[in-house]
Amino acid sequence: MLKDSEKGERIVLTSERDWNFEEFAARERKAMSSGKSPEPKKGDKKALRVFLEWLKIILIAALAAFVLLRFVLINARVPSSSMYPTLKVGDRMIGLRVPYYFTDPKRGDIVIFKCPEEGENYNKLYVKRIIGLPGETVSIRAGQVWITTADGDEFHLEENYLREAPRAEDHEYKLGDDEYFVMGDNRNDSYDSRYWLAFGYKVTRDRIKAKAVFKYYKGFEVLE
Repeated sequence: MLKDSEKGERIVLTSERDWNFEEFAARERKAMSSGKSPEPKKGDKKALRVFLEWLKIILIAALAAFVLLRFVLINARVPSSSMYPTLKVGDRMIGLRVPYYFTDPKRGDIVIFKCPEEGENYNKLYVKRIIGLPGETVSIRAGQVWITTADGDEFHLEENYLREAPRAEDHEYKLGDDEYFVMGDNRNDSYDSRYWLAFGYKVTRDRIKAKAVFKYYKGFEVLE
């Protein structure tokens, strides 16, 4: 024993006999080799649970967003004036995929579809209005659209949505059994089936992805 000179207290030193260093080191090496880690503290366990809960929420939200965008709807921005005045440059719109899972597109539908033109534009999304249906003949006479149905009935298409009177042009297009004829509401400034068919590119059923139902940016409006 040693005596503290200031406090007069006795200090007991542990001898090597009382504390076996080699035995302690052996136990430590055994614990490390077993791969066992010390039990986490309660605070660490709580933080881990909170992290896992947030991770689960984020993964569920990401999966829901993927399913919505892949199978339910399309969120798109209008890049050009081809559908003016129905859609303006910069408008954002929502298209629903679901309606076309059960029914075919109808005349007058505003549709979002993949461009039929081969090349760099092939998979770009376009938005136009359906004018002609499979098996019909679309005739443009002095800029006016006439439809001859698959049954042979002919009628003039009333288009109150047009921006202005179409320029005078005369063309006739016979559609196949899986082919749709689409044009922009800005008839005099629209890149559409009139151009594509001249080069043999067709808007087929499988390329139509959604029906545009409403725009929500720069004003909310249901699309008709």
